[in-house]
Amino acid sequence: MKKLLKVSATTAAVAASFSVASPLALQGATVTVSVENDFFSPSSANINVNDTVLWSWPSGSFEHNVTSESSKAAWTPSATQNGPVTFSHQFTSAGTFPYECTIHAACCGMVGSVTVAAANVPPTVTISSPASGTAYRAPATVAIQATTSDSDATVTSVQFLLGTTVLSTATSSPFAATASNLAAGNYTLSAVATDSVGAKNTNSVNIIVDAPPAVTITSPANGSVLSAPANVTIQATASSAGGTVTNVQFLVGSTVVSNRTAAPFAATASNLTTGGYTLAAIASDNVGVQTTNSVAISVVTPVPTTLSALQRSPGRFQFSYGANAGLSYVVQKTTNLTSAIWIPIATNQAAGNPAIFVDSQATNSPGFYRVGRLPNP
Repeated sequence: MKKLLKVSATTAAVAASFSVASPLALQGATVTVSVENDFFSPSSANINVNDTVLWSWPSGSFEHNVTSESSKAAWTPSATQNGPVTFSHQFTSAGTFPYECTIHAACCGMVGSVTVAAANVPPTVTISSPASGTAYRAPATVAIQATTSDSDATVTSVQFLLGTTVLSTATSSPFAATASNLAAGNYTLSAVATDSVGAKNTNSVNIIVDAPPAVTITSPANGSVLSAPANVTIQATASSAGGTVTNVQFLVGSTVVSNRTAAPFAATASNLTTGGYTLAAIASDNVGVQTTNSVAISVVTPVPTTLSALQRSPGRFQFSYGANAGLSYVVQKTTNLTSAIWIPIATNQAAGNPAIFVDSQATNSPGFYRVGRLPNP
């Protein structure tokens, strides 16, 4: 057997530890292998990509070295030295890398190997809905959806969070959750994907929940009846408690009449023919939340306003006249047709056709009546 020589203390002091790992490489774990007399302990090391193996010669050991037998490792052999001293190498690629002490490999079987497992690639996760910056009207119910992928493992769960509060955890596709009854405020929604080897990844979006603006059509009143052809002025008030009203859109049915970006909020619908119409005002605030108010109106073709006497008695005179239900009329009276002085004695909105008028202040003196339809509008 080959005789083993022990170096002097002077020689041991000259030997220095060194590493050939790149200073820019990602840092990983460090596994220590003891360089004993005639063997490495452990002789087989299992590590991950970017981990480092540290070979350590104990004090008083014989001369040994660490030499790669694989071109994959491509490290410069350590110096032949006795302990105490160390040598290290960082493994940046996967594979199996045999090595030996060239002095004692043939005679004593002083060999070892490092098996490097490929680094796990974390899963990818993306919140596909809602988009970041989406605005909702309070109280909001928000459906959250996420997509995932994993190149080297399997996604086993996606945890959904509202801020730091866990909403739910989905263990299979489709990955989805719901955030309910959100009050006005700003929120962060997150999806945390975990794969079968424990790697995680997170994606987050920010949403806005806004108190809705207020809008009211102040004119015309709901149920108004107008005479054709009608020119209708639509007026509305609008406000936002938590923001700014940036636009009020006016519609007749589904047709946009106009948009107003500042008060007074008003628009005109012209030449409306006979029929029923829905007038709407949609207020939008500075984050895009909308509120709608609407009224229904009717446009009618006026019927001839003809009078016919129904009943007369002392102190009371009643007659009817042709009218459109919902239109307004004025009743006038005079005692002298030649003077052409007509005095309004009643203004009313017709309840039906014909409309009935009663003059409970009639006298025995001659009197003449006439009825006129008022502007509608």
